[in-house]
Amino acid sequence: MKNAMSITATMMLLISVSMSLSAQTTATWKGGKPGRANDWNCAANWKEGRVPDDLSQVFIPARSKYFPVINNTADTIDALLIEGGATLTLATGAHLVVLGETGRLDGIQLFGKIQNNGMIEIGNQDKIAKTLAQHIEGNGIITMTEKSIAKK
Repeated sequence: MKNAMSITATMMLLISVSMSLSAQTTATWKGGKPGRANDWNCAANWKEGRVPDDLSQVFIPARSKYFPVINNTADTIDALLIEGGATLTLATGAHLVVLGETGRLDGIQLFGKIQNNGMIEIGNQDKIAKTLAQHIEGNGIITMTEKSIAKK
């Protein structure tokens, strides 16, 4: 009986550790990797040493000397915060998806600018139009999608 309880406790611990490892993470831009100083898809340009993914809340601070440029397709991210004075650039043909699924940062918070010459898809946004008009420039495309709600 004790052995079964020990195995159950160990399994519960492993499951909880596994779940916490897959939890939401912050990705903070630092830039400056020689030869790739502005490359969004270069892990060395991120404080955490990895390119953001669909579990990431991305933070682009104004204090950076180099600001990120997406030249092609970036991994889907959960949320985006651009500090006042900071800029994110999407080159022609580039593509970024911001899911906004966790509700953190309301999906996207722009105090700085996005220079969009590519395509930005923003999910689960109902109050963002005014923010977009003030902080996104360029001739790129912006699409918004509603979060799918499963019917019970």
